[in-house]
Amino acid sequence: MLGDSEFTSSKTFYENIEEAPDFMILAKILKNEPLRKKLENQEMVTIFAVADEAFLNLPKKSRDSILGNTTLVNSMIKYLTVPGRLDSNSLKTAVEKNGGKAYLTTIEGHRLEIMENAGQLMLIDEHKNIARVIAPDYYHKNGFFHIIDGLIFPPSEE
Repeated sequence: MLGDSEFTSSKTFYENIEEAPDFMILAKILKNEPLRKKLENQEMVTIFAVADEAFLNLPKKSRDSILGNTTLVNSMIKYLTVPGRLDSNSLKTAVEKNGGKAYLTTIEGHRLEIMENAGQLMLIDEHKNIARVIAPDYYHKNGFFHIIDGLIFPPSEE
């Protein structure tokens, strides 16, 4: 449960968030069938789900620019998806074993940094943007998802 939204392992990630009030923007992004199918066709994945608040905290011009760039938004979602069913305990263990930070490999083969600060997991991209995991360990049909409060972007294409 998150607010009035109930998430279940019998639904896909998209089915879980499509009517959740905290994920209206992400659900709209995932109406893109090729992107949605890419996530659903993964055997087991952990998705870091961007809550609407992260988008709404941006100035309108920045938000419109990001959301208007389908290529950027799609690559951002794929960057926030990693193979495997990784709950918050396994993420914290990886961080501890690696001296305070760990790197996850995304479904696109990029590295995503994760660390812990005051007991809270945080994601960091190459531009040093930070997103906190504000609600961990929700199931979906083929893995877990964790809710984050910030925008994290894949490495820039040079």
